[in-house]
Amino acid sequence: MNNILDYTLDFNHNISFCDDGTELTNDAGLLLLKDHLIRINLEQMIKDDFSDVEWRSHPRYHRPILLTQIVLQKIAGYPNDSMANSLKEDPVFKLCLGPNNLASQPTISRFINCLDSRAIDSFNELNMDLNQKLIMQKNQTEQLIDVDSTHCDTYGDQNESSYNAHYSSVGFHPLVAFDGLSGMFLGAQLRPGNVYTSTGVVDFLRPIIDFYKRFTCDMNVLIRGDSGFATPELYQLCLSQKVNLLIKLKANARLDVLADKYAQNIALDDFKSHYFNLNYRASSWSDDIRPRVVLKATRHNGELFCRYEFLVTTLTELSVSKLFHMYNNRGVAENFIKEAKRGFGFDNTNSHNFQANQVRMWLAILSYTITLLFKNMVLPKSMRTKTVNTIRFYLFHIAGRVTSHACKILIHLSHSNPSRIIHKIIFLCSHGKMIFCLIIKWLLVSFIICRLILSTQIKSTDF
Repeated sequence: MNNILDYTLDFNHNISFCDDGTELTNDAGLLLLKDHLIRINLEQMIKDDFSDVEWRSHPRYHRPILLTQIVLQKIAGYPNDSMANSLKEDPVFKLCLGPNNLASQPTISRFINCLDSRAIDSFNELNMDLNQKLIMQKNQTEQLIDVDSTHCDTYGDQNESSYNAHYSSVGFHPLVAFDGLSGMFLGAQLRPGNVYTSTGVVDFLRPIIDFYKRFTCDMNVLIRGDSGFATPELYQLCLSQKVNLLIKLKANARLDVLADKYAQNIALDDFKSHYFNLNYRASSWSDDIRPRVVLKATRHNGELFCRYEFLVTTLTELSVSKLFHMYNNRGVAENFIKEAKRGFGFDNTNSHNFQANQVRMWLAILSYTITLLFKNMVLPKSMRTKTVNTIRFYLFHIAGRVTSHACKILIHLSHSNPSRIIHKIIFLCSHGKMIFCLIIKWLLVSFIICRLILSTQIKSTDF
């Protein structure tokens, strides 16, 4: 035991510091998340989806334990493997996983580097199973797939890392897909940095569409994307899968000529947006591809010519203005990407091996999805739209002291904890059914006791 008693503060010499070995933690609220993982049966889901991934003969740390530890670290705000060495001594992590089940940094790094392509398929299945729980909880019958690409910076010599002129940086260029209605992370695919935006998008979206079509035949699916995804192959996929699309169309000479015919009647002092349907069909489209092309023409103050925006869609009943309003809401996907990067380290692809970087990307996706489930199934409505950094501040990063008395473990929280009311609300929400059953049982027992007392009094009176 090392006591730090020699250092005092200048403003008050009566204050000193002592390191007496008390089990203190900065993540006492993480036990709420562990309780949620038990309720959704995450361990069994990992065993089912990763049944054929094990390559070790006598592993000390099994897959569910390792994956749960990595996910807890990422959700708690520790995305780097090196943090595992310090968290092994944290009392809350010991309570969550067991004192002998916390792996070190070398073990976690070896585990990530040894996972192969089968593990990527297992991660995808596990993520879809978790999303299915959220769909059932929300009773969702519509799916708005926002497909996009983003950039992950790399440093050093990493496989498949290349320069991307659009981002003016060296790194990877992954595909991502979110549900624009609920924020679900539907999937991702890590790609080299120099590929075009739409490269591989059909093979990427097909299993996502198939899964949700199999989940419920009544699911209405709409694919929404920017002009980089305006390809005939994607149109053909939507046609074969009977899903709708809403994609921005790049301007070209033919489209500009058509737009000029409609915009020539717009007055010079008219700065409103005007919407039109265009009779346009690209030469690269096959005979069975006949989508609807719409135009938005806007003249800004001080400009002589109008600015044009084009959309291609299969939605025939909505007005043109509503179509553009729906497309502009696609910007919410950028917030989801930022949340995945800043909150869970989605872009922390710092391994030399490309396959290991895919695993790290999927670990961030899994952490994102579990946190989204936690927000929608446990937290009150006022906190479901909060970022993970806000949730960490209010719920997870709570100082506490762990003490053991006989067979009971107590977590002592500060009485001045500013979020103690939120903890009480979450406890009542997550244990509401159990408390309701206890109340019902108490009422039944009270009713039976009252009946016995009344019957005894009646018998004594008759006698």
